Amino acid sequence: MKYIIVIVLGLFLANPLSAQNISGYVCSSDGQPLAGASILVKEISKGTYTLNNGTFELQNIPTGNYTLEVSYVGYKKRSVKITVPWNNGLLKLILTEDAITTRQVIVTATKNEEDISSLPVSAMAIYPIEMEKKNRLTLDEELRYTPGINMNLDQISIRGSSGYSKGAGTRVLTAIDGVPIYTGDTGEIVWEMLPTSNIDRIEIIKGPASSLYGSTAIGGVINIITKEIYDKPVTGFSTYAGIYSNPYYSQWRWSSNPRTFYGIGINHSNTIGRFGYSLSLKKLDNAGYRENDFSKRILGSLKLNYRFDSSNTISGFASYLNMNRGNFLYWKDGADALIPKDEDNGKTVKSDRWFGSIIYKHIFSRFVSAELKSSIYNTNFEGIGVEVTTSKSNLVRNELLLHTALSSSFMLTSGVEYAFSSITSNIFSSKNFYSAAVYSQAEYKGIERIILSAGFRYDYIKLDSVSGAGALSPKAGINYKISDNLILRASAGAGFRAPTPAEVFTSTGVGGIQIKENPDLTFEKSFSVDAGAVITVNENINFDFSLFYNGYENFIEPVLLKTGYIQFINLPKAKIEGFEINNGNKFIDGLITTNIGYTYLWSRDIENNAPMKYRPRNSVYASVSFSPSPFEFNIDFRYMSRVERIDDDLTRPPLTLIPDGEERVDVYVTDISAGWGFSAGMIPVKLYFNCKNLFNYNYVEFIGNLAPIRSYSLSLDLYF
Repeated sequence: MKYIIVIVLGLFLANPLSAQNISGYVCSSDGQPLAGASILVKEISKGTYTLNNGTFELQNIPTGNYTLEVSYVGYKKRSVKITVPWNNGLLKLILTEDAITTRQVIVTATKNEEDISSLPVSAMAIYPIEMEKKNRLTLDEELRYTPGINMNLDQISIRGSSGYSKGAGTRVLTAIDGVPIYTGDTGEIVWEMLPTSNIDRIEIIKGPASSLYGSTAIGGVINIITKEIYDKPVTGFSTYAGIYSNPYYSQWRWSSNPRTFYGIGINHSNTIGRFGYSLSLKKLDNAGYRENDFSKRILGSLKLNYRFDSSNTISGFASYLNMNRGNFLYWKDGADALIPKDEDNGKTVKSDRWFGSIIYKHIFSRFVSAELKSSIYNTNFEGIGVEVTTSKSNLVRNELLLHTALSSSFMLTSGVEYAFSSITSNIFSSKNFYSAAVYSQAEYKGIERIILSAGFRYDYIKLDSVSGAGALSPKAGINYKISDNLILRASAGAGFRAPTPAEVFTSTGVGGIQIKENPDLTFEKSFSVDAGAVITVNENINFDFSLFYNGYENFIEPVLLKTGYIQFINLPKAKIEGFEINNGNKFIDGLITTNIGYTYLWSRDIENNAPMKYRPRNSVYASVSFSPSPFEFNIDFRYMSRVERIDDDLTRPPLTLIPDGEERVDVYVTDISAGWGFSAGMIPVKLYFNCKNLFNYNYVEFIGNLAPIRSYSLSLDLYF
């Protein structure tokens, strides 16, 4: 009889009448669905995550009273009381933005998940919602509004680490899920290659990170973390259309036709059993505000994931770009600022690029885990003009990463890397590039309120016929949490950067400028110090202060020789020092948020006792957001002081290759946007209006290149 009672009781407890599924929807105050938000039923420790469209479902919740805790990085945590049986239909939860950024978790700084407030280095994270609502189509557009970062056309500089060398090299490593993605021939970042629709967040390390990431990270790291794949089918659709204003001066108007741009994209994510996938496809066309500055792009990305068991997973990511664009190098002169030089008009660039990576993760125990990362980046570039220039390359990388918890307070992260690049080009002939590295970094948390870290990396690099060389990059840091409201940090270390094949071997002509190879070009080295403090006044106000110094030896820069050729050479000594202040505020319970950042740079070419080229001394970035649900209004502003030094020899007799190229001013750019988020049934919809460069301000980021004039656009995003 007692067995019958147990069976009946078990059937009763399993009866669906005694448990219920709770469905809901999580969004921001402007109606933006929040994908990946955490939903936790505190009393029974049962939880789930929202899908790409912001929806979630908690299954088999027994009868009772519960507290639902909803959290999402960058938003204020919210708790909601519910009673099961739940008879109120779809549960809609709105989260408000949290301007305090010290609670973010990032992986880039140590290659482990870490609270950003516990790091010894300057770091931050930005989120794709900013790109979506402000119609920033490529990642470099978003980075233009990030404190401490400057963009010179397509070349990124973190705290003055780079000047400008068109299409050759970078001092900032860009990665996708920790896998570097820069070309094997020129070593540049192709921003159009990076999939904006598949981004969960962008993590930024400001300052040298060679001790973990090697050569290209001498100026910092940009790491794109891709979205998780969710367990139900979700499809997203986006489109936009826009138009450029007429130029500020009527004599600059070169076309009687409106200059328009538009794009359309679709993405889909789903999980079938243990296999998950996420696919996106975009087509983007821009007629260009300048003559012969059009672009047509097709971009696709694919993420795959397979979980063998709780200890073994494998994931893959691939991105493809087909691009055809005009090749606007420099203006004809100041009176024809939107028209290229006669000899460049009609030239185009075609490229096919694809990138693929595989990451295998294995958990040996709760103390030891490992990752194997392999990738290949294929580039096929063709410039069409009077002559055809071509470059094809394959860059293959492999990295084995080991995480070891030697105790509850001591973590060791170690790894080995190998990379090989094969290049076929008529610009700098056929060259091969090899590199190998070993690194290790320890973190100790055994002292109350103090976190200590130290590590090193050794790289050996061989660039074809140039003699191979090795470099040791050590680094140490400390984080001291004096209180919940005051955290101090400091780090010091050495870095290095190897020249790229393009910098060493290029021998061609670009825009009337002849480039000469330099097989004697050697490695550059740096020593850096970074000290800072995070001050949290209260939950509505915070400050982040940084002081930094970077000293360089053999700094690589392009210069104009007396023979009239451009050549990459090593500057014997250079230094960059300065400070940065960032402030975040929120008012009226998050209805209004403000952010402002200021960076001061003092950069010197020590041998010539002159400022380093293309580096503004003062930079300011500011934003204001007003979010009366379901609407949102934003103002973004950026200022850069007039660049003190450029390539003057290109603008002066006897060459005068770029007429009026010395024209440059302080930069003042203001953007505005307005958004409306709403739901059409169960389909969340977002509509945005954007005006970029509201006052149609004329400025240059690089000589002979007028920056984008005012434009207007409308965009639509929805999930179903």
